[in-house]
Amino acid sequence: MEHESRNIKHLVIAGGGVTGFSAYGVLRESNKAGFWHIENIESIYGTSIGAVLAIYMALKYSWEDLDDFILKRPWQHVFKIDIHGTFAAYENRGVYDKRIIEEFLLPPMLGKDFDATTTLLEFYEQTGIAVYINSVELHSYQSVVMSYKTHPEWTVIDAVYCSACLPILLSPLLKDGKCYIDGGAIVNYPLEFCIENGAEPDEIFGITLAKVDKSVNTITEESTLFDYISILMSKVYEHSCHDRSHDYKLKHEIALENTMISIYDMIKCMSSMEQRLLFITKGVDLWNRWYMPTNIQENLTIS
Repeated sequence: MEHESRNIKHLVIAGGGVTGFSAYGVLRESNKAGFWHIENIESIYGTSIGAVLAIYMALKYSWEDLDDFILKRPWQHVFKIDIHGTFAAYENRGVYDKRIIEEFLLPPMLGKDFDATTTLLEFYEQTGIAVYINSVELHSYQSVVMSYKTHPEWTVIDAVYCSACLPILLSPLLKDGKCYIDGGAIVNYPLEFCIENGAEPDEIFGITLAKVDKSVNTITEESTLFDYISILMSKVYEHSCHDRSHDYKLKHEIALENTMISIYDMIKCMSSMEQRLLFITKGVDLWNRWYMPTNIQENLTIS
């Protein structure tokens, strides 16, 4: 498939919480296989954790450096939850705030001479990659796609936070009289934006979510408030992932396992290197299953 790899110019990465680690596994292995090359990438579209990964890709770190940061960093010191934080969430409209995204993005950004004040325009000028970040403005309930073209003076940190601030878990971002929440509430897989901006479908590599198993997505007498919220948001995001992009068919698209987990499980995963590695390995395995049969068939045809 080497001849096709040179044609990949755009990446589209869906949101999905801890499933983002699986998306990372797909991105890493597909790049190592020569399926896409960062020097050929013109734009990256991302929602929520997909927006975080978009920034990681645009920074052009080695996979070894990214592995060290994602796997070995002591994230348990970042994702702390206690009784004080639970009560504070009532007034703050969320358990965590923008500092979470700063913990995700600032260390790798600082390593490439960016900082917390870096704007989307400055980021594009230095990386040469247009990053499109999808959020939702709650008052109008409209999707807002942020980029160096539409929001040049917005900081990278603010834009990504707007896309990733999952209700209840993260406080919404209030700015200029508007309220921004997780982009997955309307469009979790921003493929439509990429195509509507003129990208050729055969030049797009998309990473989306498979439909969730309905049998495990139910409320029972044993369910907690966080379980209820998690299932509610999972339903919303599943609908937004499949409802608006079904008319577009990609040649290069992988659907990740859409594992429905609670907010507590999400925090637990972020605090466990073993759990993060497990999700990354799932992505690697999925990539190998998707890529290898086609690659083997092509080699047989050539021979």
